[in-house]
Amino acid sequence: MIEPTQVREQLHALPEIPLPDALWRRVDAKRRQKLQRRKLGAGIATLALAAVMAAPLLLPMFAGADRAPGEQIAAHPPMRGEHDVQAELRALDHALQAAYDRGASDAEIAPMWVARDALLTGIPSGNSAIRRSRI
Repeated sequence: MIEPTQVREQLHALPEIPLPDALWRRVDAKRRQKLQRRKLGAGIATLALAAVMAAPLLLPMFAGADRAPGEQIAAHPPMRGEHDVQAELRALDHALQAAYDRGASDAEIAPMWVARDALLTGIPSGNSAIRRSRI
């Protein structure tokens, strides 16, 4: 039986076959094409990623483009800080939970829901998702 090391030695002992220049040019041209396609794909992927990352920042700019400048100011009242709104929202949620736990009447709970809804209308993004979580 022939061992793999003997076969390997015999193959290394064979003379190198000279390849035609045309073959090397074709191989090199294909390698360059593949490299160009890879660079182009990486560039497109980078631009797509940049667009996805920039979309949330640019969306408010384009959302009010169809309105006149005076309408934009009237449509967006001055907002409180997001931290303040979140803190007030948590406080209202705790008060509502405490009211439900002690069996408060609808007349006592209704104003808290109205205040919570008014607070949520001041949040610029995600307010519909927060409202849906209440249902």
